[in-house]
Amino acid sequence: MTTKELLSTLIKASEKAANIARICRENEELFNLLIEEKTGNEKNERFVNDFKTLADVVIQETIKHDVGVLFPQLRENIKGEESNKFENILGESVVVSITEDPIETKSLLLKVLDGNEKAAEALAVEVHKDVSVDEIETLPDIVELINIEQVGIWIDPIDGTAEYINGNCSSTSFPNIEKSGLKCATILIGAYNMETSKPFMGVVNQPFFVKSDDDFKSKIFWGASINGENHHNIENSSADNSKKIAIISSAETRKPTLESAGYKTVIANGAGYKILKVIENDAGIYFLSKNSTFKWDTCAGQAILNSIGGDVIDLQASIMKKKPISLTYKDGEDKCNRNGLIAYRSVTHLINLIPSFL
Repeated sequence: MTTKELLSTLIKASEKAANIARICRENEELFNLLIEEKTGNEKNERFVNDFKTLADVVIQETIKHDVGVLFPQLRENIKGEESNKFENILGESVVVSITEDPIETKSLLLKVLDGNEKAAEALAVEVHKDVSVDEIETLPDIVELINIEQVGIWIDPIDGTAEYINGNCSSTSFPNIEKSGLKCATILIGAYNMETSKPFMGVVNQPFFVKSDDDFKSKIFWGASINGENHHNIENSSADNSKKIAIISSAETRKPTLESAGYKTVIANGAGYKILKVIENDAGIYFLSKNSTFKWDTCAGQAILNSIGGDVIDLQASIMKKKPISLTYKDGEDKCNRNGLIAYRSVTHLINLIPSFL
């Protein structure tokens, strides 16, 4: 399999996912039915309200299905944030899976949607619809070969689920950085090498990037690093990377240290979105000292950063060893990035920053 074949598949899967996310939000009947609060082990300790939506689960399972159909060897190595078990308002548990048959998919969704025919039909149609993506048509002819048996994939079907549900936009004083709202919601698909544990391909889709004629349109970002060759669609990838803006979460306790190192700080929601702002060079770094991100949050963005000379590093390990230690994706490891992280485009940020924490 070539790099282009896998990349095309992941881009197409991300756009179908974006379509599902949009229809679930635009269809009032669907939107009101689909919200279910996470509980127990699925709940992120950092958030008071961390929601699971059927959109999350359907997107995740659709990506697994579509990628698995084209590359059956990958099917068992595709992992996602969400449990695919959903409970309807009658208290019945249903395992959500996507089949080849739209009628069968609709029948399964009817159980989750408490028999709501209209909602199940709308969702099933979107799941089985073929999508075309302009981005694929303009991909370079990336011929490097990939050993499919060594590929693992992490999916975050909707990173920033609370932003997706609430939808309330709040801007910052920094250009192109939103604090909250639909732009902070992203679909993340990252591929990593199971032997080296390193990410090598990432797709980030912003389903609500711009509204045109009452419809939202996506913006898709991708990057791949194969056999020493880097490919990406990132604009201004060689621009000045010394911008001393640190994008952080509202719960970040090391803000004074960042400011003493000369950084202006800006708060934004969504781990995927914060990494994306570094990718786009709207922020110099994304800094997080907490253990509130997971492998599905970082894999896609780290792969794109790697393709433009950046990385996402383990904060505490890098401080201890006094050098950048990249996040890795070894199967069987803890899914949580427990030591915090720094995402950057240019390693020059670490020269002054890491000593500030010693």
